[in-house]
Amino acid sequence: MNKNERQSIIENELTKQGYVLITSLGEKFQCSEETIRRDLKEMEQAGKLTRIHGGAYLVDQYDTTYPADLRLMQFPDLKQRLAQTAMKYIRDNDFIMLDSSTTCLALASELIKSGKRVTIITNSLLICNACNDSTNNVNLICTGGEFRRRTSSFTDYNTIDMLESYHADKCFISPPKVTIDFGLTDNHLSESRVRECMIRQADTGYLLLDHTKFDESAHIRFNGLENIGMIITDQQVPEEWEHYAAERGITIEYCEE
Repeated sequence: MNKNERQSIIENELTKQGYVLITSLGEKFQCSEETIRRDLKEMEQAGKLTRIHGGAYLVDQYDTTYPADLRLMQFPDLKQRLAQTAMKYIRDNDFIMLDSSTTCLALASELIKSGKRVTIITNSLLICNACNDSTNNVNLICTGGEFRRRTSSFTDYNTIDMLESYHADKCFISPPKVTIDFGLTDNHLSESRVRECMIRQADTGYLLLDHTKFDESAHIRFNGLENIGMIITDQQVPEEWEHYAAERGITIEYCEE
């Protein structure tokens, strides 16, 4: 199969599902992943897609969120470290809310492995599937609502209504971006409202943020940082963040290497 034929098929795959994975394309075409990367690079230069680690996707004009399958491939070891640090603050019989981030999926996996008895309420189908396959230490509540395929999450007014029926000990969220000036920001309005509701319904809010999420803003601002009790991250934050957190009683916790 020549380059033009491969790239035509890649375009068709993008049209059908919005993204492609390098590993899947390599298997499909029976060629090296390096060949696929060259194809994707050429197609990006032609304005046909946006590349990301592990694959490529079509950018929605109004929603720049990475598709869930691609987000799963971003920093998996780092997400596990953030999740393992968050585990220190979860106790038996806690009622916790988890958002649809892949970092919270890593946290759910750690909870399942730990054997801690907790109740999880989430709008993430991926987390629901993980808990469904687990032992019975996790009591699962799925919010339901309109399904958003791009993030494998439920995000409409029914989702909010369900969350507002509960009071949580803790919520853990990982929004796309956070800044001192604008606070927590998201790429999708309905998703931002779900995260905002989780913070509102929990005694303590925890942010799980890798270093790439600081000091850039997404386009939709939601709840500020005033209801957050702890930020868990992987690298030393800038000095202004340390001052900001200290003034507002926000603890900054660093995960171990």
